[in-house]
Amino acid sequence: MNKSILFLIASVLFSHAFAADNKQALLKAADVIEAQFYSEKIAQSLSRYMREKEFLEKYSELGDKQEFAEKVSQELRTLSGDNHIGIVYSKKDVKRYKLREQAKSNKQAERENAKNYQRKMAESKADNFGIQQVRMLEGNIGYIEFSYFDGFVDESTPVYDAAMNFLESSEVVIIDLRRNGGGNSRILPLVLGYFLGPEQIHFANKIERWKNQQTRLLTINSENGAKHFDKPLYILTSGTTFSLAEQFTYHLKAFSRAIIVGERTYGGGKAFDPVVLDDEFYLRLPRIEINNVITGKTFEEGIGISPDINTSADRAFNTAYLDALKVLKNQNTDEEKKSYYNWLSRVVNARANRDSLQSNLPNLAKIHKFGEFVFEAKAGELWMSFRGLPMVKLINLGKGYFYDDRSIQRQFLFKEHNEQLELHVFRLGHQPRVLVEK
Repeated sequence: MNKSILFLIASVLFSHAFAADNKQALLKAADVIEAQFYSEKIAQSLSRYMREKEFLEKYSELGDKQEFAEKVSQELRTLSGDNHIGIVYSKKDVKRYKLREQAKSNKQAERENAKNYQRKMAESKADNFGIQQVRMLEGNIGYIEFSYFDGFVDESTPVYDAAMNFLESSEVVIIDLRRNGGGNSRILPLVLGYFLGPEQIHFANKIERWKNQQTRLLTINSENGAKHFDKPLYILTSGTTFSLAEQFTYHLKAFSRAIIVGERTYGGGKAFDPVVLDDEFYLRLPRIEINNVITGKTFEEGIGISPDINTSADRAFNTAYLDALKVLKNQNTDEEKKSYYNWLSRVVNARANRDSLQSNLPNLAKIHKFGEFVFEAKAGELWMSFRGLPMVKLINLGKGYFYDDRSIQRQFLFKEHNEQLELHVFRLGHQPRVLVEK
């Protein structure tokens, strides 16, 4: 027989076999969705549609497995209105999920599963369990960025504790979730426990229709980590803040514990589990609802969480920083403290609005001396020398203020008084000085 004909026959047989595999995966997915999807109403409608001949023929004939998974997932998300649901093509992950189930009754599988667990845990540890950075900002404001929320609760607790202890002396905490796409819901009671309290808080109910089960979710108060119950919190969000990052945000907002700054979040409110369909595909199945005890619900799927202070993601940090400084300033009666917060606000505002600041450059067409300071305006910029040192370019802070940000930091403001130019010199921890031009 001609080789071309043999190849054609083999291709047809392979195509039929692949179509049959696709069809079986879709039918199993329909069965699982009908039985376990969080909403019974949506589950019935979606599974019925997936069993229709037109749907099965449309996707069974796709010859590329990755394309099959992506296109089916896109339609499932459109039909269900859920952003988590989808079919994933991954032999590696399927093998791992199968091993996890087999480990419950097979000693060899149990040993292999334990190795997988240690491998995944080592990867999480290398990522610092999702804690990207922790630092103290000027003004005694704490900042922590979570890139994701890890599911290794016991192993990650000491790392979370250390981060929270580092922020213990802060008066405000800024939590950055702008690049956080979610994580494992097992960590939610622990991470909320650092910010809700001091007593253990019943913050949500977990509903699993497929088990006919409702579970009270309580915060976990770690014994060794500092708590931040009584200080202002800011959460930074973007349009890609998703899933568990949104859950964390929603519960703190519902308890009036945080100000949300940034963009409306993506909108993926239901927790999902992987369900194996065959040796190559698994279903991302949203089958868990986590409803806040105050609102009785979670945020709307596909809508997400609207910020309290609406701004772009790239401006969210400085916007929250400025608002926090304003809050601290208003809480203080000490004039020196107020002056300090004004100082910092000018610096942060300049960073946030560098492109739109008005320079208000003083009329210094030649060299001007004020005590040990020498100033000169050149090409729209202000330069300064102190005690004969080389000239340095000052930073424009807007509204007439200029800033020398070196080791001895000073801010300068020029004012006309009795037809004479005055220089107002501000330095942290010192009374303002007024110098008259020589």
